[in-house]
Amino acid sequence: MLARNIPSVRLRLPAWIDSALELGIVSRDAEVRQRERFTNIGVAMMFVANFAHSVQNYYYDAQGLMPIVIYGFVMMGLFALTPALYRLGENVGAFWFACVAAIGNLFVIWSIGIEGGAHFYYALAGGGVLLLGVHRWRWVVTLFVMVFVLLVASMNFAPHYGPVMADDSEFHELLSGQIAVNITIVYCLLMTYALSALRKAEKALEAEHERAETLLTTIMPERVAERLKREPDRTIADRRETVAVLFSDIVGFTPVARALPPEDVVEALDRLVRAFDRLAVEHGVEKIKTIGDAYMAAAGLYGETGEEAAHRIASFAIAMMEEIDNQPPLGPSDLALRCGLHIGPAIAGVIGQRRYSFDIWGDAVNIAARMESHGLPGRIHVTRAFCDVAGGCFAFEERGVMTVKGIGEMETAFLVCRLPLTA
Repeated sequence: MLARNIPSVRLRLPAWIDSALELGIVSRDAEVRQRERFTNIGVAMMFVANFAHSVQNYYYDAQGLMPIVIYGFVMMGLFALTPALYRLGENVGAFWFACVAAIGNLFVIWSIGIEGGAHFYYALAGGGVLLLGVHRWRWVVTLFVMVFVLLVASMNFAPHYGPVMADDSEFHELLSGQIAVNITIVYCLLMTYALSALRKAEKALEAEHERAETLLTTIMPERVAERLKREPDRTIADRRETVAVLFSDIVGFTPVARALPPEDVVEALDRLVRAFDRLAVEHGVEKIKTIGDAYMAAAGLYGETGEEAAHRIASFAIAMMEEIDNQPPLGPSDLALRCGLHIGPAIAGVIGQRRYSFDIWGDAVNIAARMESHGLPGRIHVTRAFCDVAGGCFAFEERGVMTVKGIGEMETAFLVCRLPLTA
């Protein structure tokens, strides 16, 4: 937890460099874009290297090294075409860049000779994986084979000293030293950027994982979410014999909402549901779901006694009634809530695949729903079974025997309030 409070230090590239690395990239695929950014880095480094070589060669011996100077500027032009080729395919630009570098280097080897050390540039072929992608193994193998053939051909057939500056051993030593430095710099820069990109991807993945876990614990109970994370392929289903269930509904909501702007309706519902969610946490009950303007909650899902579950859900229902009185009117009408409670057996579990849903089923659910639909505005309608379990902690108003649709005759009552504690 402490680590989250420590500010992270992040190295950011200047905006103009970051924009330059996006040159020519049109793909929307993040992985392709990343590889094409690697290619642009390679293009930039080869561009700078050829420019530096050309300038150095010009001032070292403009007349003797003019073919190599011209070659350097030609190579810069060919490298500059790379970003324009990204539109032709995700690996076309990268393969063009690799081929130009590999074949162009062959010209330097035969012009100056093996002693100049230009064949060591073929060691950069390992960076082709960053440009082409390890999953595009055919492209990578093709590049490696091409570079390997050129390297073997150079080492076995290229002259030790080519026609350009053949008698200047100092130049060959200077060039080979510079090439060694360039190769080291190129690999360091590529690896640094690759590791930075990898770390950035890991951070994004960690953030996405955290968001997914947060979302999971938001849409279902925390204990259930933990079980789902531990055993994602296992069916989560529990039977409980004493589950206290609450159904509530806003009286007359639909006709009032029909005449109001949708923004006002959603704002009012959101405000009310947030308040109920807060009360659910305070009273230790589990929110199951909302359906339109109806709110469903339960207690006793985690091994609590029937009496404890009944006390929690009854206290929650009373708090909901108090909260509804504090809410502003919805249009011209004050909000009124109708609640139904029952306690009995139920099954709780997770269903669905694309969108997980935690729900409960059984007699406790069905009868609680009937208590709500047969109730009265501003009252908490409960069954005799609920009264018996809740004990002497609450005051009830008898309603008598009534016919409940789909169930038959039941003795019901209204929950009035919680009784004061006696010494």
